[in-house]
Amino acid sequence: MIKTALLGILTIVIAMAMKQGRAEFGTFVSLAGSILIAWVAVSLLDGMMGSFERISKLLPMEKEYIVLMLKMIGVTYLSEFASSLCRDAGYSAVAGQIELVGKLTILSIGMPIMFALFETIASMI
Repeated sequence: MIKTALLGILTIVIAMAMKQGRAEFGTFVSLAGSILIAWVAVSLLDGMMGSFERISKLLPMEKEYIVLMLKMIGVTYLSEFASSLCRDAGYSAVAGQIELVGKLTILSIGMPIMFALFETIASMI
């Protein structure tokens, strides 16, 4: 985490220095730094896969639900990443729309889990 924080701070310092002369270069530096940090986050997800496999062995749940949870995590991260970039570039309206679509996508991905929960509750009644 320390390396990621330092990479973020270094990116911001370089981007701010670049914006003094040519603002568009600062945006490109910020984008490049964000992509590098996203790469670190994706590599951390690989380690989490083992944890999800352990959870699926402990609990009698279908692998389909684990896949859906990973998709929801991915959509969350991607929509937050894209909306933050848009907001930093000064396009907060576009950022808001990306966040809205991300939330609706997560809701639609989570529907099978909600249906399974409702079926479980209905079987108990």
